[in-house]
Amino acid sequence: MSPQLLGAIIIVAVVIVVMIKQINRVTDKVDAEAPVTEPVQLYADFASLIQEKIRAIRLDIDTPKDGAKFILSGNASTSKALEKLSDMIRKLVFFETMINMKKSAENIEAELFKILNELDVFIVNYIQNGEALADEIREELAASYNRLKNSYMIESM
Repeated sequence: MSPQLLGAIIIVAVVIVVMIKQINRVTDKVDAEAPVTEPVQLYADFASLIQEKIRAIRLDIDTPKDGAKFILSGNASTSKALEKLSDMIRKLVFFETMINMKKSAENIEAELFKILNELDVFIVNYIQNGEALADEIREELAASYNRLKNSYMIESM
């Protein structure tokens, strides 16, 4: 091997090492400064809040008592209503698996939207005074989501 070729190989190796270090430093800086695009924990916490709300509705239906907020309308079947609520809870549990599988934010949001829409339709169709209660739950969950979102924004700063 000629000394010139050996010198060229050494120079190329040094340049490659320097470039790799520079690229790593730049990507580390970008990663540190980049906003969180998929707030996985935010979605998981929000799903837990939805589960709590569904469990509260289920409890009111399953063990009716004076002052219960969620009372089935006259033509609704208790067993069918409880089954629908249990299905929503199962979907939310599966939702946590979906998050762990690193699905995209769009997929996660779409699944959450389906569950929220299903809950909304359930309340309107199965619960006395359903329209008003559905509005109340929408506002309550929106406020909860915004609080969670704001707390995650503060934590990431």
